[in-house]
Amino acid sequence: MDNVIVTSVLILAVIAVIEGVSLFYKSSRRVKKLAFAAVVPVFPDDDDLRERLEYLGDKLSGGSYYIEEIIIINYGATIEQLEICGRFCYENRNAILTDPASLEKILSKTFAIERKT
Repeated sequence: MDNVIVTSVLILAVIAVIEGVSLFYKSSRRVKKLAFAAVVPVFPDDDDLRERLEYLGDKLSGGSYYIEEIIIINYGATIEQLEICGRFCYENRNAILTDPASLEKILSKTFAIERKT
């Protein structure tokens, strides 16, 4: 009976070591940056647009994220807001300013989604 218990404990210990090694090996091999797209809607009454874009710019410059594309959608933005967005798009090459009608086309291109025509 003691041999059975010792054998089962040794087998469980070997399995635990194998699981631990494979778990840490996989975690060290993971991609450190996550890829995603950011969508920023701009409405006429949006008073904190500059702060939101600065926050997004800070996240980008931190290097912890890889944003495939920043899509700024114009839902009736004012001239001042359009200037802020234009400046942001100029400083960040992966940012684009678009209208709601073009959003589906841009998303399908960004994520390589096949559209049925």
